Amino acid sequence: MVTTVSFLDLPRNVRVTIYGLAGIVRQCPIDLVRESRRGAVIRAIPELQQTRLPRPICRYSPHPWQEQWLCNELPMDHECYCDAIPLQLLTCCRTVYHEVHDLLYAHNVFKLSWWNLPARETFQRLSAGALAAITALQVDLGSIERRDRMIVAEEDIVKLFDIVATKCTTTKLNFTLACDVLERKHIGVVTQPFKRLTNLQSCAVCLAVMPDVSLGKLAKQMVLAATDHVGRATGFPFLKLPKELRQQILEHTDLVVRWRDHTWADDGLVIQDGLHLADNKPNHCCRRCTRSHAFCCCPHLTASFSAACACFIFPSAFFRVSHQFATEAREVFFAHNRFIFTGPPAGTLAFLRAQPAPMLRLIRRIDFQMSTANVVNWPRPDDGGLHAWRTAVVPFLAAHLQLANLALAIDTGPAHDTYRNLFALDARRADVRDFHHAVIAPLGADPRFRRLRSFHVFWALFNDDEAAAERDVMGPAYDSVRQGKIPYGRRNPNFPHGVPDPGLAWENGMVV
Repeated sequence: MVTTVSFLDLPRNVRVTIYGLAGIVRQCPIDLVRESRRGAVIRAIPELQQTRLPRPICRYSPHPWQEQWLCNELPMDHECYCDAIPLQLLTCCRTVYHEVHDLLYAHNVFKLSWWNLPARETFQRLSAGALAAITALQVDLGSIERRDRMIVAEEDIVKLFDIVATKCTTTKLNFTLACDVLERKHIGVVTQPFKRLTNLQSCAVCLAVMPDVSLGKLAKQMVLAATDHVGRATGFPFLKLPKELRQQILEHTDLVVRWRDHTWADDGLVIQDGLHLADNKPNHCCRRCTRSHAFCCCPHLTASFSAACACFIFPSAFFRVSHQFATEAREVFFAHNRFIFTGPPAGTLAFLRAQPAPMLRLIRRIDFQMSTANVVNWPRPDDGGLHAWRTAVVPFLAAHLQLANLALAIDTGPAHDTYRNLFALDARRADVRDFHHAVIAPLGADPRFRRLRSFHVFWALFNDDEAAAERDVMGPAYDSVRQGKIPYGRRNPNFPHGVPDPGLAWENGMVV
């Protein structure tokens, strides 16, 4: 006897997986107003009319080339190329309706433009069950006022927070609020009703699209209050922990600069022309502060705060806590960072001379980036950059640093930049080769540099000379590859100082 097996006979977890694969769960946010016309918008994109071309992927998919896409650069209608949500599943039967309903609202990010009247009406028409199931909501209030006139009525803003506070499950809610307050006198229109939100699972607030210190602090206070971090026990006795534990904790802060993503080519602390660039904020969003490309809550770009922001901002406040705390922070800062010096040697020397002598002896890694442009910028006469390098910088390193603990590297920067500079400057390859040997010569002439823990040379144009230059300094038996250097053919040509490229398997040779 043949028995008929229906879809509902499948286990619930299998059915839920099928719903997700059918498109009920998306990586990109769901706009409550624009979702209904997503299909028409997608069909109107000219690129998609050419059927022979592959369909563009969603801009929220985790692919390496997505690293270049920043916040606020995408038109709202074309924020992604995903198909519309198959809401037809909600009309199948009661069982499927409840399963799809819970999955739809609990596992998607919803975006709401509260300044838009249809958006407000759509949000207010959502059922109590839908509002209670939402776990991620992003609200854009837009510009609060224009020419001293309120764009969004105050009662509408109060109504928004009333709905979220009373009908949403705040303990499971990840809430993002974005607005642009032009006049400080109107800031209370947002902050006062926002106080109704408590015990949020996570929160991010942007009060202005331009950086503002005072508004940024206010945004941080709002986030901490909404996530129930205010009023908790404070004053943890950090200094009573063993010193080794305190140092391990400080090593995981932004005192140590790390290579965070593929858009950052410098795995270290850049010192350009003697200036500490750690205080220079990055000019792009980390894309982790919110779950939408249309909202940015990075404090250095907007007057905002988000605990999820992954942007590097040097913690200068660590050095103002106490004398003991500042001393330990400096020890971690100098001992665990890779110092990347660029620009004229005079600036490099000025930076090193400004540091306390005990801290200089803690430095473990230094990288001198000398691009092809230095061939022109460092003139050959004795009053140029090579003279300062030979007579000042090299002797200072030998006299004030613990060479036995120092990993020293000299590179010319990314290979692509090296070739471009070579042609732009109309420099001859012979001049570049002579310049490289002039840089290595004072290191090889001083026997103290043979005590270096490691010495790596990265030359984009003359990779065959790298090993010979390293042996001139360290001795004829030195092998840098055994000391951790990545072979030339396995380095990514887009990045300096040897970022590995898993796609390159050649022991020797250049792949560009």
